[in-house]
Amino acid sequence: MEFLTEPTTITLFLGIIFFLLLYWHYTKDFDYWKKRGIPYVKPLVPVFGSSYQLLWKPSHEIDLERYRKLGPIYGQFDGNRPVLAIADLKLIREVLVKEFPSFMNRRVSYFVSGSGIVELMLFALQGDEWKRVRGILSPNFTTGKIKRMVSIIRECGQTMIENFKAAAKTKEPVEIKQIYGAFSMDVIASSAFSVKLDSYNNPKNEFVQSAKKAFSKEFSLKLALFQLFPRIAKLIGVQVLSYPSVCFYRKVILQMMEQRTNTKETRNDFLQLLMAAVKGSTEEQKEDLVNDKDDITANYGQDESTHKIIKNFSNKRLTLDSAVAQSVSFFFAGFDTIASTISFVSYSLALNPDIQNNVYEEIRKVLQKTEGKLTYEAIQEMKYLDNVLSESLRLYPVIPRLERMTEADCKLGDTGITIPKGMVVFIPTYALHHDPKYFPDPEKFDPDRFLPEVSAKRDPYAYLPFGSGPRLCIGMRFALTQIKTCLVCLLANFVILKCAETKVPLEFCLGPGLMIPKNLVLKYEERTEKIPVQ
Repeated sequence: MEFLTEPTTITLFLGIIFFLLLYWHYTKDFDYWKKRGIPYVKPLVPVFGSSYQLLWKPSHEIDLERYRKLGPIYGQFDGNRPVLAIADLKLIREVLVKEFPSFMNRRVSYFVSGSGIVELMLFALQGDEWKRVRGILSPNFTTGKIKRMVSIIRECGQTMIENFKAAAKTKEPVEIKQIYGAFSMDVIASSAFSVKLDSYNNPKNEFVQSAKKAFSKEFSLKLALFQLFPRIAKLIGVQVLSYPSVCFYRKVILQMMEQRTNTKETRNDFLQLLMAAVKGSTEEQKEDLVNDKDDITANYGQDESTHKIIKNFSNKRLTLDSAVAQSVSFFFAGFDTIASTISFVSYSLALNPDIQNNVYEEIRKVLQKTEGKLTYEAIQEMKYLDNVLSESLRLYPVIPRLERMTEADCKLGDTGITIPKGMVVFIPTYALHHDPKYFPDPEKFDPDRFLPEVSAKRDPYAYLPFGSGPRLCIGMRFALTQIKTCLVCLLANFVILKCAETKVPLEFCLGPGLMIPKNLVLKYEERTEKIPVQ
């Protein structure tokens, strides 16, 4: 036994034991789906599980490939954790609506613990606290509030038009997401905090820099790290959202609150409502939430269980930290998603000039009736524009999958599958949107898919760009109004064209989370017959 006294031999022996234990830890559950008779993606690499393809392929393409190969229900492994994909429409309704109390929370809870203000943001909250805060925030997105915001969005759109005019004069291709990102930032700053920016011409502005840092190229890599190794990511203190960006917005928002308190100045914006919630809920909040039935239906659907949840929302006050967190989340939730969506619509119109011309003609006819006034009601009249936007969101859903995490052991419909507490299930939205069973010739850009008579024949759970059920995106209607206003201002003044630098098909950044296009380049020509927009 003399060899045991050799330090290098002992170290080697311990190293082998450690490696074997590590290997066992990462592979001990790899027969989980096989035991249950569920089709699954074999985990070829122990550390990565079934997620090894993320190293070279965008996540939405992986989901589509697996959905087509394995069907509407299949298992996979994120690292060593079993995860279930659900793409059966009846089961999607079970998860998002019918059994919502069991699937209320998101996986996001994995990567916000210990993240300070981030864990107070609405998208990260869980259970009753999520319901309570959602109820407080809902009055920001009533029809009346959105109508009052159209003039602010239109003003930001005019600033964007001037930036495109300058770009058009050079006759050079435009990296469009830069200009649309600036527009998105300007709208958020104006509508939420009454701060006027010209983000495109002032790229060094801290508002702009902080937003760009939050959604840098490392964003998806950080998400992937948390998805595969949540404990290690927490241990080494990785923050998905840029910590300096969060701190900057927190500091600015607190300064705004203090200034308004000292001067007793009030504004009709998101921040003012949150300040009221810090002091105590207002009668206006209560009245908006209870009486605006159209908004409840639009935001939460018509299922009775969802209505009960809304009615039971509590309008208690927010803490100061929670109010600041919701203000910061307003930036993060709306900045990149809006910019990307407008970019995708513009790209689709550039590749389909006939459709672009049809949208222009609709805009011209509606604005002729309103004498050039772009109001909320005028936007609602533009049905073809709505179809075009819906089709773009089908082809390019910015958030390509929905995720939920079980709160308790739950039987999944009549499948015989029991999902244990704490398991993540996901709905591959992008894959559903590209299934020819629901959308014939799915790669074709066809706005007529969303004509009322066509949509009525399609199961609503086949189209989920904003989710569904009580956890549907709270700012959906505001986002749609913002995007449509931008497109009206844009198409009234420009023809959007593809150019030699335009990539067909589009290429996307690697990693989970958002669909982020690479170098989306187009050309813009000023129209000879412009439509005046007021």
